[in-house]
Amino acid sequence: MSGEEGLTNLGPVPEGMSFLEATRAVAGQRKYQLNPRHESRRLTICETLREIWRETEKPAPDLDAIRELVMAAGDYAKRMDARIKELKGEPC
Repeated sequence: MSGEEGLTNLGPVPEGMSFLEATRAVAGQRKYQLNPRHESRRLTICETLREIWRETEKPAPDLDAIRELVMAAGDYAKRMDARIKELKGEPC
């Protein structure tokens, strides 16, 4: 256990499970839900995830756009992780 389970993540993917299966298994433990209709128009993880959702609802989703948005969300997540570590006085 990382000490962050339940705070920043819900633990590892159990052996023999896919990522999606593990995600579905912990659905009841999630605290927050994004509203894909909300638009903050800010370059944040949450808004990027909402934009991905909105793109998938189009009759012909643009897979290149989805891939680009996924990589942007990863960057935003890494930035947030680094900032949290900085605030906690941990090495990045």
